[in-house]
This record gives sequence, C-alpha cells and structure tokens, in this order.
Amino acid sequence: MSSAPPATTPEPVTPKVRRRSDRSGLYATVGAVVIVAILVGVGYGTHWYGLTSSSSSGGCPTGTTLQGAGAAFPAALVSQWVSGYTGDTGNLVNYAASGAGEGITDLTTKQVDFALTDEGLNGTESSALATAVGTVLTLPVTGGAVTLIYNIPGYPGPLNLTAAQIVGIYSGSTGYTAWDSTEFTVNNPGLVSSTALVYAVHRGDQAGMSYVFTNYLSLDNTTWATNIGTSILPAWPIFATGPGESGNSALIREVAGQAGAIGYTDLYDAQSHKLPTAHVENPHDQFIAPAVSSTTSAVNDIYAADPSSFPASDGNWASVTFVNAPGTTDYPLATIVYAMVPENPGAGHTASAIDAEVLVQWLHWTLTTGESFNSTAFPYVNPPAALVTEALAALSNMTYNKGTIPTCS
Repeated sequence: MSSAPPATTPEPVTPKVRRRSDRSGLYATVGAVVIVAILVGVGYGTHWYGLTSSSSSGGCPTGTTLQGAGAAFPAALVSQWVSGYTGDTGNLVNYAASGAGEGITDLTTKQVDFALTDEGLNGTESSALATAVGTVLTLPVTGGAVTLIYNIPGYPGPLNLTAAQIVGIYSGSTGYTAWDSTEFTVNNPGLVSSTALVYAVHRGDQAGMSYVFTNYLSLDNTTWATNIGTSILPAWPIFATGPGESGNSALIREVAGQAGAIGYTDLYDAQSHKLPTAHVENPHDQFIAPAVSSTTSAVNDIYAADPSSFPASDGNWASVTFVNAPGTTDYPLATIVYAMVPENPGAGHTASAIDAEVLVQWLHWTLTTGESFNSTAFPYVNPPAALVTEALAALSNMTYNKGTIPTCS
C-alpha cells in the first residue's frame, strides 16, 4: 500500500451517517461528536456469487461505502486511517465516533458494518449481539492511554494521583472536596496554596473510557467495586452525578471551562486541547505520566504475563483488561480498541457480497498499513503482534452467507 502516516492531525467534524435498518437509504444528522467521512467517486467492481465483474481478474472493488460507529477514543486516528484507506483503495468509510455503547447498539441493530469499542462486551451485550448477527469477531486494532485531565488555576503540576485519591474525588468523600486538602498535598505539596474546589466531571452516556476508568478504580478499591463497579455507564455516586457529559468533546469543554475541574479522556485529545494530564500511581507505587512509551510497555506486559489467557477472536473478551500492568514503569490506565464485526456478515447485516469483501479489505488495511499510523503521528499504540496475527487469521475465515470472501487487500 502507498499510504504513509500524516504529518498533521486535523480533527474533522462532518455529519453522522448511518444505514437505515431497512437499507432503503442513508440518513444524516449533525451531532456533537467527531465524525469521519472522506467522500470518493462511486464505481463498483463485483466478481463473485454470480455477480457481473467490472474489474479485472483479481481486482478489488472500488467506490463502495462502509458504515461504522463507536468509540471516540480513537477518532483522530480513524480519520487518518480513512483518508489513507480511501487513497489506497477508492473505497469510503463513514465512522461516527458516538461512543462505544452506541456503536455496539448500532451493530446489534444492523445499522453499521462494524463497531469500535474500548471495552470488552459484557454478557448481556454479547448475547444480544450474537442473537442479532451471529458469531462476532473481536479484533484488536489499536490502543492507548485514558488520562486524567484537570484545570487547577495557578498550579503548574504535575498532579500526582493515587487510585484512592481518585476514588475519593469521584465519591465526594470528606477530605477530597478541595485541592488544598492534606489528602492531596501529601504527594502534591504545591497545592497547599490552591483555593479551587474539586469539581469531578464524568460521562453521562455509554463510554468505553468510563469502562476503563472505573475498571482501574474497581481493581484498587473494593468499596467502589461493590457499589459502582466497572461499566460503560456507571451508577455514579451522588457527588459525581448531575447530568453527566454527553460525549468526549463535551467533557473536555467542561473541564477546560471550570476552575478546579477534573475529568478523563484519551491522550490525543488531552494533548490537542493543551490540557495537563495527571501522573497516576501504578501497582509499584510509581506515579507514571501517560505517554506512548509507558502505554506500549503496559499493553505488552499484560499480554506477556499470560498470553494463554487471551481468548480467540470469536471468544468472550469481557474479562480482558490492560489496566494495572505489572511493569515498574507501566502506565496503569492503558486500553486496547477492538473492531467488532460479524464473522458471517450476511443475513441482512452487510448489504452485499461486495460490501463484505470491502469490509474485510478495510479491516485488513487497519491491521497492517494502518498500524504504522499509530505512534508515528499520534499517541496511540499497536496491539501485541501476536494478537494482530490472530486477528488477521480470523479475517481470512470470514464468510458471506456461508460462502468464502475473496481476499482483497
């Protein structure tokens, strides 16, 4: 493939596009989410299941449009994937970064061809998805750091936070409501002169980043694990309730505009909005800054610790976590982003055999050419090589209405 990682990282905002459930057309609405859409010319090349081919033998279809939705976490990276993929293949991908939960819902209701999520599906989600579309593949495509962003006027940082302190903040516990309290100054002496009150900001919609964030807190604090738990839509404590922010962009705006605020987002958005990020304590009592190096080591160390525990691509990934990696310098809030796709994208899910071929082509491209975009131009990381190899093997076994999908990459 000819693509190379981009030198710049624009943040395009375009209309949300999804397939109607009856497949009679497309509709578009403008939403306050990051959407990726690169428009190309239309021209189909079909060459199997009795369809007439307009391409040469072995050629790939062009001008086909795929629909995707899901996590906001990798939205900036996906925008560049789409641009590179379109340039290489002449096919289009519309991706609505509307949140991991909505992406899975859209996949379940067959409104999109694939979904991206930064959390393993729970039993209810997996059951509903399997009932709707059959066996679903979970394909690790990228990864990165969930960061704690903050706005404490006059404080130069860094802000060092333990899991206990974060639990205190998001529980509204006594001693955690002002930044100059001894609970914070013990490892942040510069906060002694702060007059800001703690203002905890959270997501009010279904978000994979909420899942990773609450997973970290649950693993450290049994009270949090029992009362709140790990979820894409937690039952936040009263202090942290309120309406919550709908979408990643809204959360970032709230933190940036409110003195004393703290919230969570991905590293790319924290950096692009020039918001400081907390150094978070890992299991070795080290305060680690979110970075490509500390996140890459975390992801690789989790996998290396017990590779046999990882499920097959068509297995249940609900218990897989990259939080609290064992390395001394590992960042503790690491995650992997998964592409979710039906193993047999037929039976009313993917519009045609051509769409299925392009779907496999797109996913193969993200796992190969797209991997070079990750840390080169963005603060994202590649999944462990062995997981990528397994994902590529799973792609080669996908079928359309039980028939073999031709290789086209």
